[in-house]
Amino acid sequence: MILAMLVDLILPNSNLKQYVKLVVGLLLILIILQPILSIFKVDVHQMVDQLIRTNTDPTVEANIENQMNKQKSEIEQIQAAYILDEMVVQMENLVEEELQETYGYQIVNVEANWINSAATDSKELERVDVQLIPSDDQENKVEKVYIQIGETDPPTSKIPKDEADIKLFLGERWDIEEDIIHIAWKEE
Repeated sequence: MILAMLVDLILPNSNLKQYVKLVVGLLLILIILQPILSIFKVDVHQMVDQLIRTNTDPTVEANIENQMNKQKSEIEQIQAAYILDEMVVQMENLVEEELQETYGYQIVNVEANWINSAATDSKELERVDVQLIPSDDQENKVEKVYIQIGETDPPTSKIPKDEADIKLFLGERWDIEEDIIHIAWKEE
């Protein structure tokens, strides 16, 4: 114990001092436990040698490295998924206001499917599904009603014309091809 105190006083304050204290403390514990270990016939030298051999065993190191690589890849996958989700949220926020003002629709949901390119480890958009509903202020407007007596043209649906315009608008804002954008209309 006097040796431990001398080592503590001689060494300057540094990170090395902490490790020396740890080693000296472990040695003191072994010295104190020596009589108890001799009763149970435990060879301390053999136990320490076994620990040293286990720590230098290449299979143990390989297993630890494999586990670390597996955890690293899992973390990278989680980060990539989070980044892709954030990209979808930013895509939605980028067009939300202008889409509502120009076309009178609100985005309910945006889902993006990505192509994983293993060779380049990059991700490209394969398909973007956008679900739209008419905005609240659009529903409260009263549209002009035209009454024509006699032969009339069959009523045309407004959605297909709007859909092409909205696809063009979204493709330009998101800088992607219109072909991969698919719009679904949600009825309230």
